[in-house]
Amino acid sequence: MEKIILYTGKGGVGKTSIAAATASLLAGKGKRTLIISTDPAHSLSDAFETQIGNSPTEIGDNLWGQEISVIEAINSHWKELKMYLTGLFQSQGLDPSTAEEIATLPGFEEASHLLYLEDHIKSGKYDVIVMDSAPTGESLKLLSFPEAMSWYMEKIFPIGRTTAKVIRPLVRPFTSIPFPNDEVLGNMESLYNSLKRIRDYLADPDLTSIRLVTNPNRMSFNETKRAYTYLLLYGYNVDALIINKVYPPESGEFFKLWIKVQDEILKETNDAFPDLKLFSLKISKSETLGRVDLEKMGKDLYRDEDPLAVFTKAKPVTYEKSNGKYTVKMKLPFASKEKINLFNSKGELVVEVENWRRIFYLPTTFSDKNPVSAEFINGELNIEMV
Repeated sequence: MEKIILYTGKGGVGKTSIAAATASLLAGKGKRTLIISTDPAHSLSDAFETQIGNSPTEIGDNLWGQEISVIEAINSHWKELKMYLTGLFQSQGLDPSTAEEIATLPGFEEASHLLYLEDHIKSGKYDVIVMDSAPTGESLKLLSFPEAMSWYMEKIFPIGRTTAKVIRPLVRPFTSIPFPNDEVLGNMESLYNSLKRIRDYLADPDLTSIRLVTNPNRMSFNETKRAYTYLLLYGYNVDALIINKVYPPESGEFFKLWIKVQDEILKETNDAFPDLKLFSLKISKSETLGRVDLEKMGKDLYRDEDPLAVFTKAKPVTYEKSNGKYTVKMKLPFASKEKINLFNSKGELVVEVENWRRIFYLPTTFSDKNPVSAEFINGELNIEMV
């Protein structure tokens, strides 16, 4: 497979149209293209003016679409684990319906979306997968989940199936809590390995490009800065920023004030994101619906550029040792130092930026070091470890 392109941004900025336009453009160039919606409020069917189902649906030559059903996804990928958790909660006194509801743990939906992604990569049926993701907050949950779940599996479920066979008969007489059987443990192990592979796919800048979509207004601009910072925190490569719905100068007197604000935002955007490839797209005179209109929109957006290109390669985190000094450098261009917490927990560097947390598995030479100071230098957080 050549490429995964994931679009995210504030709700209402036009992510679905941009993603659909890109997919249509690539399919028109002969690339076998699948576009997936992970947004619970699916609108791909509306964009293409055709019904798209939970399984890949052929939209036209070289083009397929999929609107993932959360319930179907969980049943497809989590059946054994969910059955075990339901039984576990019932054994502790919960009624069956409550136990089943709680057994759908936070993150199940995000993981299920990602497991579909792995299925498609393994199938080899597509050259390109375009992801129309949910608005920023949900997308960040989606992208942070593989690493968080991997940590959870290592810490909470480190037991293997062989060890379980020895322990299960010993603990059974002393507890009413059901011990996971081989099928459940196998399901958990498979999930763990899948999430590690998916994380590798998404963090590989040669395979995956994450592209932010925004509008030239203050609220969208501010959210885009936060999203960019958090994506870098989790080690993902953002290679382009698309400014959608730009009013042309000839829009008329009524839009004069909008254009003035817009021009200010466009200038700030150029200054704020010097490392990103910037694209802009004028607001359309009418709704862009159907594959023909979407392909034209894709051409207007990318012009002479290849959507499959890697426009920017970033290394969000680096580790440096020089003259006995240990430094972890993180690109967090719009974070506020006052809203960052740092600490070392048993060889893991924990970094909290506002509501988001990432646990870094430190290299061996850094594992016994603790953060003692941090400073911003040109949008980079330098953490000194001692």
